[in-house]
Amino acid sequence: MKLMMPLHDTTKWLQSTLSALVKPSTSRPISTDHNRSHSTLSIVSTNTSESKPLLSVSSVLSIAPTVARHSLRTCIHFIVPSFLQPSASSTPILPANHTGLSRAGRSHIISSTAYLDGLRGTAAFLVFIYHFVYGYFPTLEAGFRYRPTDTNPLQLPIIRLYMCGASMVSIFFVISGYVLSYKSITLIRRREHSSLLSTLSSSTFRRAIRLFLPTLVSILSIAVMIQCGAFTWAWKHARHKKEILGWREQDPPILTGFSRQMKDAFWAWARMSNPFIWKEYFITYDPHLWTIPVEFRCSMVVFLSLLGLSKVKSWVRLTTLSIIAFVCLFHLGRWDVCLFLSGSVLAELTIIRSENKTKGNTYLFLPVLLLGLYLASQPAHEPGKTPGYRTITYYTPKTVSEKARFWPSIAAIIIVFALSSSNSKSLQRPFTTGFAQYLGKISYALYLVHGPVCRSLGYWSVIKIWGYTGRTTQAGYISGVLGGGILVFATVFWVSDIFWRVVDVGCVKLARWVESTCLVKTDGSNDKTVN
Repeated sequence: MKLMMPLHDTTKWLQSTLSALVKPSTSRPISTDHNRSHSTLSIVSTNTSESKPLLSVSSVLSIAPTVARHSLRTCIHFIVPSFLQPSASSTPILPANHTGLSRAGRSHIISSTAYLDGLRGTAAFLVFIYHFVYGYFPTLEAGFRYRPTDTNPLQLPIIRLYMCGASMVSIFFVISGYVLSYKSITLIRRREHSSLLSTLSSSTFRRAIRLFLPTLVSILSIAVMIQCGAFTWAWKHARHKKEILGWREQDPPILTGFSRQMKDAFWAWARMSNPFIWKEYFITYDPHLWTIPVEFRCSMVVFLSLLGLSKVKSWVRLTTLSIIAFVCLFHLGRWDVCLFLSGSVLAELTIIRSENKTKGNTYLFLPVLLLGLYLASQPAHEPGKTPGYRTITYYTPKTVSEKARFWPSIAAIIIVFALSSSNSKSLQRPFTTGFAQYLGKISYALYLVHGPVCRSLGYWSVIKIWGYTGRTTQAGYISGVLGGGILVFATVFWVSDIFWRVVDVGCVKLARWVESTCLVKTDGSNDKTVN
């Protein structure tokens, strides 16, 4: 007798089970008796002359199957990933988007900007790979032929994008500026300034909740993991015994006492969320979260810039934003602001082309895209000594303060420009596939979840597998990393899917509810405010 079902059969079993649980209950209905002065629940009976108590053994037994079925359905829906469920509603990641995996029987709708979802999801996935790999293969940080021994094909330009975390973060920022600006610029060009004010007000109000609340849940979850011992084993073995020779991220603080740990995690989150500190803040609970305050601050810059330039001519707005972005990158050391404002410029250029019905030439923008990918492949380790990157490193402007961020920033702008300018879907097609769109949906959750999983389960699993395969041979070493990687990847995707459905989507709904609750109501008839 086989103990394991094939993956296809397992998927069909899960979907059939969930479908069966969705069927209406055949148990006796529950109704509300509105004839009483107070609301009570009573079991509907065909014998109206006989009065039955509100709660009885028979009524409880009749309700129990329904409650049990509902509880089981809720648990399975929570645990099973969304792509294995029979029908899963989708929530667009991009505000200007309406991408959807539709329910059964409906068409699959892909918007004109859906590729940005896929691009952001792909970038998040590559960041995840980078943060897992660099602890075990530190030589991959260097480019191809950096040393005579650096001849691994995985170090070649474009192929090595999975080791270019800085470029992926730059792509995040350009996309964010693009997405946050798209609807507002559309309203600006239509001269719908009243709707523009409402849009900017709503976006500004909800932005902090949208960004910081999921990070709070993530950090407090890490604190709980610490108290459960998830990081203790890795701290003892991976650091003190130096079983992982590559660069490792700093371990989170392990404190005595649950309340003390939770309090420390909360205040660490509060310090990280301070919008008035314009510098990178690496929180020890998860160093990757340094990008979230940057996202918030630069979002406010975008909203303020669009508000201030909403009534000027299009060329004035584009010129002003371009000059500010240039100055931020070349002279002020604010490469992050440059990327957000560049996204705004690219969004308006896309809208202008759409209004003029200008078609982009695929053959023209393919070399531009390849150039962007090549620049994005700049090695993090001494690019000035790497063949193919010596010249561009030499020509990095002297006025740039963070020189390691300069070419990745330029690359991100070029990549989004090439994809958004090409009217042909061929360049965008890799980012509109089902997998890329799914990555786009869980991208924020994936970014928040992957770090703690890599630093806990990742270190433990790889070292444990090395105990069986050995690490003195290349085959044994790679087998340990590959085995641990499979476990980590499966866990990260599973947890990210749950985090996306429960926390990420929940925070979006909460932000909208808080906004609707706090808004001043207006009476359309006489346009007076109602408090």
